[in-house]
Amino acid sequence: MKKKISVLLVAHDSAVTDRIREALAKEESVWFEVAAANDPEEALRKLSGGQKTDLILLDPAFPGAHGLESFVQIHAQMPSVPVVILTEPKNEAMAVEALRQGALDYLLNDTDQRILVRAVTYAIERNRAEVDLRNLLLIDELTGLYNRRGFMTFAEQYMKLAQRTNEGLILIFADLENLRKIKEAFGGHEGDLAVIRTAKTLRDTFRKSDIIGHIGPDYFSIVTMETSRDRIDMITNRLHEKLRVYNTQAANRYKLAMSFGLTYFDPRVDHSMTIEDLMSKADEALIAQRNSKPR
Repeated sequence: MKKKISVLLVAHDSAVTDRIREALAKEESVWFEVAAANDPEEALRKLSGGQKTDLILLDPAFPGAHGLESFVQIHAQMPSVPVVILTEPKNEAMAVEALRQGALDYLLNDTDQRILVRAVTYAIERNRAEVDLRNLLLIDELTGLYNRRGFMTFAEQYMKLAQRTNEGLILIFADLENLRKIKEAFGGHEGDLAVIRTAKTLRDTFRKSDIIGHIGPDYFSIVTMETSRDRIDMITNRLHEKLRVYNTQAANRYKLAMSFGLTYFDPRVDHSMTIEDLMSKADEALIAQRNSKPR
């Protein structure tokens, strides 16, 4: 049975798309399942919607795009998906810069079938090895979310993307309430289960492209790309609704409860702000929200 590899081909030029599709279709040892997107926004919609992709082939020559803007946009929001750049000989310097910023390889658009297949399969295997190593360092073992180090790493990438595109983002601090009481009443194992269930609730609430971290015993942090400060109330309501639904359906001896602190980053106004500054503001909002609750 042939090995199956899913490829997302992102290119504005239909001639490039047709040529790559034809080359991959000729390969007899591997079945390449190729999906296409006409621009980075369509690619991200497909990926956020759950489309399985082993590798992205990206031709960054989009109308109105500057340099590596399209690569930076995709890589920042989908850092775990390997990207190979397709380029013309005159743009090799830009492709080399893409390698420096995280692309796994680059190919000339007229690369023959044999080299194309070899580069794609090599990039996938190399990325899997790098992901396994990175996960050992950046993933929280209990929840499968990013740990503090992983969260800070990718949150900083999102802030850089926001600054490049002049689009905002929202950072959220979330505190799992009464974790100590749960452990005292039902034991440490049940406390771990409460943390795991909270992590699942957050995963179900946010998009796959959002960054979610378990940064302390009962603390979580999330970064989501949003265009407006007005989205804060909508996100808060969505979080509370997810918790309400979970508590209604789950047959647990206790209810999950969380406090939230949200802050909006507008790069046009807060251009000098760091991720640490943003986290401090979210923490202040969390404390204010917690203090406002009736005792």
